[in-house]
Amino acid sequence: MGPVNLTATQLAKLTIDAYADIKFKQPTGIRWQALLNPTELSFSRKNLYQATQSAGTSAPQQSFSGGEPDQVQIDLLLDGTGVVGEPGSIGPLLDALLELTRFQGDTHQPYYVHAFWGRFGFRGILTQADVTYKLFDRAGEPLRATVKLSLKEALSAEETAAQDRPSSPDLYQTWLVEDGETLDAIAARVYGDPAYWRPLAAANRLANPRGLRTGQLLVLPPLAAGR
Repeated sequence: MGPVNLTATQLAKLTIDAYADIKFKQPTGIRWQALLNPTELSFSRKNLYQATQSAGTSAPQQSFSGGEPDQVQIDLLLDGTGVVGEPGSIGPLLDALLELTRFQGDTHQPYYVHAFWGRFGFRGILTQADVTYKLFDRAGEPLRATVKLSLKEALSAEETAAQDRPSSPDLYQTWLVEDGETLDAIAARVYGDPAYWRPLAAANRLANPRGLRTGQLLVLPPLAAGR
């Protein structure tokens, strides 16, 4: 059998980073990474419209009255049978994931999470985690489980205002690094100036700006943050 070329998405695993604040500027240092790629990922966006009946019309007029936060559901398989990595209980990995649904002890606020995998990136809070255990060992430790994660978008007041202006450079975005790309080249394409590599490196906590990896996901800070 010849060599198999894997895409960046196949190589990457779903990763969830936790932050203490809704502006996603205070990382907690907590990172959770899936054993296997998501089996399913669904996205939901809902806009609200208000019907107003005008005199002399046969049908009400629909006027946009606002939108609800975007929602994402991620279906995961956790497997400790040895299919991926060393065999053993998935209990600790599952406990670490469920901990992200709790409130932070010092702020009494939920963890704000950045979930990313390949070109997918979503920032919000974990609103629900449904776990179904599929397999146990003789000691009763879980070896396999499916998890349905529900996330709801969380935006700061500043980001909400910026999002209402689609052309605004004030929104955070993500960038999937391709083979051979450099930080200054990415900065030139995104911000129009290669000198913006410094705030880009700082935003991603890159100790070695020249050590980009193919398939690495970068957070692109707002243009104002790069000035």
